[in-house]
Amino acid sequence: MQSDALSDIHLQVRRACHDLNAPLRAVRGFADILQQREAANLSSRGQLYLQRMVAATGHMERVVEGLHQYGRLATHRVQMEPVKLHQFTDHLLRTHYPTQQDAIQWQADPDLQWRSDPALLQTILCALLDNALRFRAPDSSPEVELSWQQREQQLLLTVRDHGIGIEAAHHQRIFHLFERMHNREQYPGAGTGLTLVWKAVSLLGGTIALESAPDRGTTVTVSLPAP
Repeated sequence: MQSDALSDIHLQVRRACHDLNAPLRAVRGFADILQQREAANLSSRGQLYLQRMVAATGHMERVVEGLHQYGRLATHRVQMEPVKLHQFTDHLLRTHYPTQQDAIQWQADPDLQWRSDPALLQTILCALLDNALRFRAPDSSPEVELSWQQREQQLLLTVRDHGIGIEAAHHQRIFHLFERMHNREQYPGAGTGLTLVWKAVSLLGGTIALESAPDRGTTVTVSLPAP
């Protein structure tokens, strides 16, 4: 009964996100028109207000999209199949990070195969890589290390960056929905990435370990049991 209630809540969340997107697109469209056609006629204060409106709309769009992704993930039906992790990672990086492959050093045994849900693995890996590439010191280039390893009956995914790091007091909070540890203007985002990782890992029966400190980077290790 509780499971049915949660599924209904998640479904309503997805519907609400869909309904919110239409007015957000309208606001964004009118703001773009104002910027393109009327910006020169606005006072300096009017231009500032317009800039803030555009920024706020962009943030709201990211929040709604993050919430929609979470709702979709929460109602996801796990479908296990054999995944060749070297081939899987190579394809994901070429597809989703074509201009950032030089910043990502990765390794996986070409023969390593694991039975899992490819959609959930993609959610986990993309969210971890997005964070690792984004949260770096200003004017520095991203450096990310990624590896897959099998250790007995566990599959280990490790993503390590050399970015700004996270204080120990926040290590638990960052997995909560919409929790943010850094300035939104400097590091845009909705605060949903690690929540998606946590949910996807939970659906696969796994665990997450975090090592991080300010200015010393972050290492996230996902451990997935054999199905």
